[in-house]
Amino acid sequence: MLLRPRQILAPLIFATLFGYFGYHLVNGDRGLLAMAHLQREVQTAALNLAEAEATRKIWERRVAALRNQSLDPDMLDERARILLNYARKDDIIVFTPTR
Repeated sequence: MLLRPRQILAPLIFATLFGYFGYHLVNGDRGLLAMAHLQREVQTAALNLAEAEATRKIWERRVAALRNQSLDPDMLDERARILLNYARKDDIIVFTPTR
């Protein structure tokens, strides 16, 4: 049984179209592999956002502690003396042995 070219042409065209669209469904710019790559990028961006928000909250608490309403002048003076290794003339310094 010999097939004529007309009988082979229609299945060949459909197979070619199916192959073309199937390839681009998987490997195209908006294909399944590109979608998986974009989902990984979204997850990475979400992690970066969560980390940035946590860092922001930490800094907001630190800055809020420096506002005039919540700032204790005695604590500020004590902390400045410790950091700058500074003492007044009338301060009594007691040295304690270190372990």
